[in-house]
Amino acid sequence: MKVKNKSLTLQLAWRLIGLQAAVILGLIIAWTYMIYVGNLSYIDENVPRMMVNNLHMDDAGKLAFRNDAKLQSLLRTSPGLWFVIEDEKGHRMIHGKVPEAYRSLADSLTQLQSGEVHASGPPYALAMRIYTDDTSMGRIYVICGGVPTANVGIIFALILAYFGWRISLPLALLTLIVVPWLIRRSMRGVAEVAEQAQAIDIDERGARLADHTVPRELQPLVQAFNAALERLNEGYNTRDRFLAGAAHELRAPIAIIEARIETLEAGAMRNRLLIDVARLSNLAEQLLDLQRLGKHESKFEPLDLVSLLSEVTADVAPLAIGAGYELALDAPETPVMVMGDPLSLARVLTNLIQNAIAHGGGRGLITVDVRPDGTFGVSDQGPGIPADERQRIFEPFYRLRPSSTGAGLGLHLVQEIVALHGGRIDLVEADGGGAWFRVRLLAMAANPAVNDVGGAVGVRI
Repeated sequence: MKVKNKSLTLQLAWRLIGLQAAVILGLIIAWTYMIYVGNLSYIDENVPRMMVNNLHMDDAGKLAFRNDAKLQSLLRTSPGLWFVIEDEKGHRMIHGKVPEAYRSLADSLTQLQSGEVHASGPPYALAMRIYTDDTSMGRIYVICGGVPTANVGIIFALILAYFGWRISLPLALLTLIVVPWLIRRSMRGVAEVAEQAQAIDIDERGARLADHTVPRELQPLVQAFNAALERLNEGYNTRDRFLAGAAHELRAPIAIIEARIETLEAGAMRNRLLIDVARLSNLAEQLLDLQRLGKHESKFEPLDLVSLLSEVTADVAPLAIGAGYELALDAPETPVMVMGDPLSLARVLTNLIQNAIAHGGGRGLITVDVRPDGTFGVSDQGPGIPADERQRIFEPFYRLRPSSTGAGLGLHLVQEIVALHGGRIDLVEADGGGAWFRVRLLAMAANPAVNDVGGAVGVRI
């Protein structure tokens, strides 16, 4: 099951909102407790509101209450209840005994607005509330007291209703807007480090992430990543030193074996041994070439592709002939100039010819062709390579047939060298049904043979 990644920004914002809500709730609870424990009376505003909502003019033109069960219950259970209700026309309704302290206020009720008075302690006889409301009967004025003061639950609900949303909502909106902006601003260095990590090339040694741009809390992560890169770099360097050392050590004994085989009498066994030794020698050279490419030690210079490939073809010809093939070179008479590393391009042609020798079926013609536009190739008349395998054969250590000889590095090395020269290599089907590897390099502008397809010369060895 795929785990959904959560946004750090949203998590922090919502957690901060939750913390703010908890703090506000705690303050409201503390305030409620202080009011309740401090013996301060508080008459619920719902009492005079209920009176106004049930008020009407009776048949005699006097103010009266409708038969409301809740209001009637309040009147029955509150023997100390007193109130004065007056409308704009001077109609009055009086219930209970108005305290002496409030009689003058009751007489001037229509000149007052809403307000309240808290009593200092039980029985809260002087607790009072003035309430006004605009109704269909006009403005109604109420002054009341003598009812049970609000309990702790009512006090809490009133404070929460009045202050809760007025404080929590603006804070929540401010948090959702400001916190993501602050986090993105603070994490700008993290985005830069992420871009650096994404741009790391595995072939480029010594890459490191900048830890001074990230917050202090994330620096250990970046430093651990850099330490991992350092260990990888050391591992690659150790591997390269081993491969280079092994390849150099193999060169001498391979050369000795090759010299001794050449002293044998001509025959099939001698040819077979020479091919095998050439494969070993080629493997050692491939290891050295891989190391040289990894260190970017190739030296580019103007070179004549026709001259270079002619020399390589002549050097490899004895192996091809000894394996039962004919080897032909099809090249222009004029030079084909390209910018490249002679050793690397010679390795490309050597590997392609040896690949044709190994997989061409042991018979037929192997052709090396060079074109004026800087393209050259090697084709054979063997069984060819299936279309679905033509991309995979360039992968390192991949072999078309697991039981076949070779380490699977030759074509991969060819592709790396061609890419280093800014070119490309393709595999298509040859006219005779075999494999045709085509290497496309960029010919130099001064090349006299560019766009001249004539004047080619063919040499069969």
